[in-house]
Formats: sequence, C-alpha cells, structure tokens
Amino acid sequence: MEQDSINRIRYPQLGTREEFEDAVQNKLREMRLRGAAARTKAGVVTLPIIVHIVHNGEPVGTGPNLSQAQVQAQIEVLNEDFRRKPGTPGFNTSPSGADVEIEFCLSPVDENGNTMTEPGIDRFNGNRADWSRDQIENQLKPSTIWNPNLFYNIWTVKFNAGEGGLLGYAQFPDQTGLQGIPANSPASTDGVVVKYNNFGSADKGNFPVMQAPYNKGRTLSHETGHWFGLRHIWGDGVCGDDFVSDTPTQRNSSSGCPNTLSCNDVTPAMVQNYMDYSNDACMNIFTMGQKDRMIAALEISPRRKSLMQANLCSPPVADVPTANFTADKQNCVLLGSEVEFTDLSSNFPTEWVWDFEGGDPNISNDRNPKVTYNFPGTFKVTLIAKNSLGPSAPFTIEGYITVSEEGLCNELTNFEDGYTPSVVKLSQFGPYTGYLTGNNSAKSEGFSEFFENSCGYTYISGVKIRFGKIKMVNEDTKLSVVVWSARGAQGGPNPVIERKEVFYKQIKEDIDNNEATTITFDRLTPIFSRPFHVGIELDTTRLNAGDSIAITSSAHGEANNATSWVKSESGQWQLFTIAYGANIAMDIEPMVGAKPSVQVSATKTLIYPGEEVRLNGQGASIFVWSADDGSIVDFAGPQLVVYPTKQTTYITEGSGLDLCTTTASTTIYIRSDVVGLEEVVSSSGVSLLPNPGTSALNVVIDNDYEGEVSIGMNSSLGTGAIIPVSAVKMEKTIKIPVETSNLRPGIYVVVVRMGNSLTYKKWLKI
Repeated sequence: MEQDSINRIRYPQLGTREEFEDAVQNKLREMRLRGAAARTKAGVVTLPIIVHIVHNGEPVGTGPNLSQAQVQAQIEVLNEDFRRKPGTPGFNTSPSGADVEIEFCLSPVDENGNTMTEPGIDRFNGNRADWSRDQIENQLKPSTIWNPNLFYNIWTVKFNAGEGGLLGYAQFPDQTGLQGIPANSPASTDGVVVKYNNFGSADKGNFPVMQAPYNKGRTLSHETGHWFGLRHIWGDGVCGDDFVSDTPTQRNSSSGCPNTLSCNDVTPAMVQNYMDYSNDACMNIFTMGQKDRMIAALEISPRRKSLMQANLCSPPVADVPTANFTADKQNCVLLGSEVEFTDLSSNFPTEWVWDFEGGDPNISNDRNPKVTYNFPGTFKVTLIAKNSLGPSAPFTIEGYITVSEEGLCNELTNFEDGYTPSVVKLSQFGPYTGYLTGNNSAKSEGFSEFFENSCGYTYISGVKIRFGKIKMVNEDTKLSVVVWSARGAQGGPNPVIERKEVFYKQIKEDIDNNEATTITFDRLTPIFSRPFHVGIELDTTRLNAGDSIAITSSAHGEANNATSWVKSESGQWQLFTIAYGANIAMDIEPMVGAKPSVQVSATKTLIYPGEEVRLNGQGASIFVWSADDGSIVDFAGPQLVVYPTKQTTYITEGSGLDLCTTTASTTIYIRSDVVGLEEVVSSSGVSLLPNPGTSALNVVIDNDYEGEVSIGMNSSLGTGAIIPVSAVKMEKTIKIPVETSNLRPGIYVVVVRMGNSLTYKKWLKI
C-alpha cells in the first residue's frame, strides 16, 4: 500500500484506489451474473514469469545471484499456494479455501522467442551492493523490464539498510473503463520485487541465503496477491475493509502465527491467509472471494489479460503469427495528437505491416509505431505480422480510432450558446439573500464547475470567468481562482491543483467593459488527462465589509447536466442540484491543451506608483515583452523588472517550443488610496554621474534623508534593465555605484526610492 501511494503520486493518471475498487466491484457483479466465477479445472490459466536476478558480480548460487534450483523451488511454492494442491503446505481444509486456478511457469522463451538456457531467469549485474526503492523504481526496473504484456516480471534484490525490514512490494494492476486512465501506464515498473533472502523455499533444498521465518516462499505468494489486486486482510486500518466478503474483519496485521480473534471477538482471525503478515509456515489460504477478485483483475487489467492471451508457457507453435495489437488512446483522440500502438501478436513476428486509415503515416513497418491523426472521424486499423513461416491473416478493427474535432488546444465550457446569462438570486431557493453563485446569507465559500475532460487534455493554462455582479468597497479585496482535481466525494472538487489570487479591481474593470475576466496561471498546471473543476473561493468576511461578487450562470432550469458545485460555510462541497435544487451552469471557460502555453507571474499586481514589479515568463524558451503604453518595446528575456506609475498591461510573447497559447498578459493596477507618496524632483539632491555615461554609473544623493535607499532602472525602449541595488544612507552625501556594463546604449529611467519618496531621473548610455 505504501508503494501504491508512491505510484499514485508519480502517476496521477492512475486515479484513486476508490475508482480502482469501483471497477473491480463492477466486474465482480458482472461475473456473478454470468456465473463466470464458478470456473472449472478446464479454465486454469498459466502465466509466464521472468525473474530478474539482480546481483553485484557474485558467482551463480552465491549471495544475491540465486541458483536456478532456488528459483524453481519458489515457483513450485507459488503454484502449490495458488492451486491449493493436496499434500503440500499450500493445501487447506477451510470451507472458504479456494483453488485460484491460476498457475505460473518460468518462461521457456525470451522476448524474441528464443529458447532460454535458464528458463525464466534473467541475470543482471547491477554493479551495486544494494538497492533503495527509489533506485529500483527509477533505474533498475525501467532498464531491465521485459514486455509486461507478455511476462510477469519479478526482481530479486538486496535492499539497502534504509528500507528496514522490507521483504518485498508489488504494483497493483491498472484497469480500463475508467475516465482518463491509460491502459498501459505505468508499464515500466509493473511487477513484484522480493528480497533475495526470502525468495525460494527451505523445504525444497539447501539454500543458505534464506532467512527464517520468511523462508518458505510465501513472500512471493503475498506480493502476487497484491499484483492481482488483493488488499491486506486487515484492510490497512484498524478493522478495515479488504473488500472481500469471506475474510473475517481483522483488527490489524499478524506477527508469527497467533491464535487471535477477528473484530467481532467471536470469529477466529484468518492469520493463515496469504494476505496477512504471518510467518511463512502459518500461511495456506486464499479464499473464494479473493479468487473472484483475482479473476476479475485478469479480465479488467489489460496487461494481466494479455499475459493470459500470449500463452508463452506452452511451447511455441511453429506457425505463422496471429496478429493482435492495442493502443494507448482509442476514443476521443484529439485532433493533431499522437497515438502509440503496441504489437501483441503471437508466435514472435519479425516483420509488421500496419495500415492506419486517416493516420500519418498511414503505413508503417515499425513494431510499435506512433501515428498522428490530423482529421476528425472514425478510422480502422489493420495489422499483418510476419515470421519466417509467413504472414498472418490481416487483423482489422473497424472504427478502432475515433478522432475528435477538438484540437490539441481548446477552451471548454458547460455554458451553451442558448443559455440566458443570469445572476440568480438565492431567494428563489429558500429564505436567503444574496446570489446563488456569489456572496449570500448562506455564507457560501466557493463555487466550481466540473469538466469531464473526455478527450484527455493534460494542461490548463488559465481560465475565463464571466462575473455578473460586483461591489467593491476596499480595493484590497480579492478572491482565489482555483483548479481542483475531481477526486472528492461523488466527484467533487479535491484536492487543489492550482490557486491564483485576483483583485476585485481587475474584475470590476472587466465587468464595466462587458468582458470576461481572463486569469493566466503562474505556472503550467497539469490536469493529468482526468476530470477536473475550476472555480473560485471567497473571503466571506468581506460580505460584512460590504464587498460582494457573483459569477454569471444560466437561468435556473436551463442546464440539467449537474456540473455546478457550491461549498458551504462548513466547507462541504455539494452539487447545486442537491444543495438548492438549482439546475445551472456557470460561465467558466478553462483554457486547456495537450501542449504547454506561455505563463506569466508577477510579484505584485496592485501597487503604489513606482513600486518594483518582477514579471517572470514560463512555458517557452524565448520571451519578448512589450507594454500597452509603449514604455517597453521588444524587451527580450524571461524576466522583466518594471516600476509602473500608472495602470499598465505587460504582454509577453513566447516561442522556441510547440505551444498552445503563445502570448500572455498581466495588468499592474495602481492603488487609488495613495497617502504620503510624492514624486521628488531634482531638488531632492539626487544626481547621476556621469550623464551621459558608458559602462559606469554613480547615483549621488546629497540631502538630509537617512534610511534605506533602493535604485531600479529600466529602458523605455526595452534595451535592458539592472538588478535592483539597495543601500543604507546614514550620511548627508552618499555615492552608490550601479553596474551597467551589460546594458545596450539607450535612454534609461532611474528610479530612486527613499522611504515613501520617489525620484525619477533619465540617464543616457552611449
């Protein structure tokens, strides 16, 4: 479970455990309806194993370089346990005990169909004495894994001291049928890792490296259970749920082979279950419910299913291939996007002939080609696979790829053209005052719009929100524009992915101009090809101060798709349809893409005149800046430092990468409540020497001021800027050197701040 949590952080597209559990339970219900769980012996499947023995140059049979006999002993135990074989330690007489009807073999062939001298064994010198999990996941697995569509990959390693008493860990199966979860990710880490001291069985030979009490091969049985989707029997919590009905609810994990009771204090705990932490000698039960769950995983997890279909455990048939394939995307492929195909043909083909209707290229001889679709429609795919005995029959799937008219860059909306732009009063739905989608007497704290993201966009660069009402008493009032994942209860907003604060001052200006408010996020924000929410969170204390705001929505009753959510004063998210019975959609348009966009961040957006503002561009490799008042023209660089004295919009244009949006703008607003701030004229005692100058500039201050001094500079022609210089003035006259050698010739404005006073001076570099 710990490793699963790590994987879900590294690969957010995997979704949540709850989504995985829903898929498994749905498959179990389907199996029960059709009676598929009552498998017979004729339905036994055999899966091929490749054991990657990771060593540090030791002779075979020494230390981590395990002997072939030790590996064979381990596979015998695995089969005894999964088949509940009579006369072996894997047999039990429990009425709930199951023959799982899954067997395993050491693969007789390698990835190319060549016969292996040591079946199922890949010896790998890692040139390392021991391994951490991070090294295993990021280095070892990706560089050594065999095609997980054909092989069950197992690694035996020596864990380093930082992994404590870890015996092994596994990766849960992935699944199809869930929105936004690719069928083949993460393939590069799929399998099981076992500590070399606990791989094999002391009952089946003299293997000195094995360590009791985990020396009878049950670590692999346990981890293989996880690999098929089984949870720990105690549900990873005190009396937790393992989602299997015929295992007693157990209080916690077992140690040794205790005689304890389950959570009802009546039924004995099933400490013999392979999914407990009992000693190896104690274990001997997979239940019928656990079997059903594992068989379900074989049906819904693409790689588990393909292992069964590949059938490498049977001797390779001397015949032409049977063509087969899969793809990482099939439905709602974005216009202009790339689809990666994976060959799954049998009998080890050496040549491939692909025909991609509507694709670019439309013909390929690669084994696993990548194809771009530039036209919308539904297209077939055909594969002919060849080996030395000849070609396969053409394998064609009609309508396999559906390409959406939506391009790689898009703006999504639930607000349809026919809707009536409205600011709905909450009084329509009860004894309230205020707005349904804004400040109200119910003290709603936030509002979000749900987006299915059915075409799997990967990024959100910003959002357009049309506000319909605003009252601004204090120009410091602001709200948070937020992007959430849709992983909360019933698909609600949670957790937060990105947040940006927006001043009411900006929103009011947009409302006055009858425009939507455009918010560009400070960074490229991933949405992981999954459903997401976009909306706002309010500072409800501002309602008492007189500030209020509301988002434009459709009129009540026009939208029936239940996409709008509201956050209550207690922090609970609910659909508007549940909270108030309101059927609306808010006018919110996230800007999404399968490619990055230019992003801009500003250190401040509401300032006193002349305050320093740093603008930083991201998302591109080349940035060129300009300002709407002409003060900046074609200034190149990722960062711009400015000292605006009036409201100014700065625009940056990015290039050098394939982008969705190449420009972004940021408006810097000037406070209207300026007190005690005045521009100091030349009589302030500030002079620039020499002026004109070449590469040296000295700012001389001769007056009675004492305290901090800051100096900034920017070119009115966009030819450069300096890193701001600071000093402390304690004498009447001070000379502050400013490095300007990196600036091109031109006219520069030097801003000198002394307390609340500013001096502006022009300097000419020649």
